[in-house]
Amino acid sequence: MKRVILLGTIASVLVLSACKGGDKKEGASENAAASTPSSTPAESKPAANQPKEYKVVFTPDSAILGKKKEAFVKITGATAVAMTDPDGKDNGIELVVKLQATNKQTIKDGSSFSVSYADSRLTLDNGTNLVCKTGTDYIRAQPEATGKEESWTYEIPAGAKPTALNLFYDDTRVSVSVALSEK
Repeated sequence: MKRVILLGTIASVLVLSACKGGDKKEGASENAAASTPSSTPAESKPAANQPKEYKVVFTPDSAILGKKKEAFVKITGATAVAMTDPDGKDNGIELVVKLQATNKQTIKDGSSFSVSYADSRLTLDNGTNLVCKTGTDYIRAQPEATGKEESWTYEIPAGAKPTALNLFYDDTRVSVSVALSEK
């Protein structure tokens, strides 16, 4: 009788431990299956035929220009894309900067202003300064108003990286640091 009770107890312990172990394995596989679909789209890699993109960071992302400090320029975003020829040779980077201006002057005492993309300079790590290749328009604003967002495009030669964006208005100059990193 003692043997039967002992064997029954051992069998019960084995059955319970086998059931508990099976629940853990099922739970782990369910968690892995549940986390796999959500992480796959977020970590999707770009297709092989897409150009290389860079993350662009401006420090600070705004500047105050003008002798009366009336022109507030905000950098609202930027994109940087590697330019390559059909053979894959590096032809540089196309940097598109989006800017918007706010006029700090009052309606009674102020007037409109504009900051020219042709007068801006992009300083590179090799010490050269680039002129803006194209721009949708100057950034401008009426007194106590914010103007529309404009895009300015710079073509950076191969092997160089931008370090600063220089803006000019009313005999004042402000530099904003630029940093590129791979996405």
